[in-house]
Amino acid sequence: MSAPRVSAVIFISQRGVMEELYGKAAVTRAISKLDPELAAEIGALLPVSWISSDATLLFFEAVAVEADITVGVVQRDVVRIGVERTVRTIWRVLLRFTSDDALVRRTPMIYSKTFDRGAMTTRIAGPGRAEIVITGWPAMPQVHADGITYGVEAVLRVAGRQDVKVEHHKRIDGALYVATWKV
Repeated sequence: MSAPRVSAVIFISQRGVMEELYGKAAVTRAISKLDPELAAEIGALLPVSWISSDATLLFFEAVAVEADITVGVVQRDVVRIGVERTVRTIWRVLLRFTSDDALVRRTPMIYSKTFDRGAMTTRIAGPGRAEIVITGWPAMPQVHADGITYGVEAVLRVAGRQDVKVEHHKRIDGALYVATWKV
C-alpha cells in the first residue's frame, strides 16, 4: 500500500505560513537539505496535486531544524494558522450561524479534501461534545494525528465556539477524537 498523501493546495498554503513565521530563507534552506528528488517534488507541486505524507513530515522536520524549534511546534502553529485563514476567508460568516450538528457533519468533507487515506465520521455526543472517528488509516503517524487535532480546534474556534478542547486516541485502524466546547 502506498503512503497516504496530503493535498498539495494544503501543503502549499502551509509552506507559505512557514515562510511568514520562520522566513523564506529558512524554508529555502530546509528544502535544499532534503533529498534532491523530494526537493524537486516540492518545487513542482501544483494545487491539484497530492504529496506523500512522509514527504510532508520530512519537510516539517527540516523547517523545524532551520527554525531551531520542535517539529511539534511547527505543526501546531502552521496547521492552526492555515486552517484559520482558509475557514475565515471561505466559510467564516456561514460558520457563525451554523448549528453544532451542521458544523460537525461538514468536518468529514474538509478531511477528505486534505488526506487521501481513511474516512472520517462524526457525531454530536451531547451538548458541546462531538466524537470524530477516522478509520482506514492504520499506524497513522503522530504528526498527522496531532495536525487533525489542531485543525478541528481551529475550525471550532473560527466558528465561534468557546473553550475548545480536542483530544485524540489512536486506534488500530485510525483515531478517535473527542471535541468539547462551552455551551
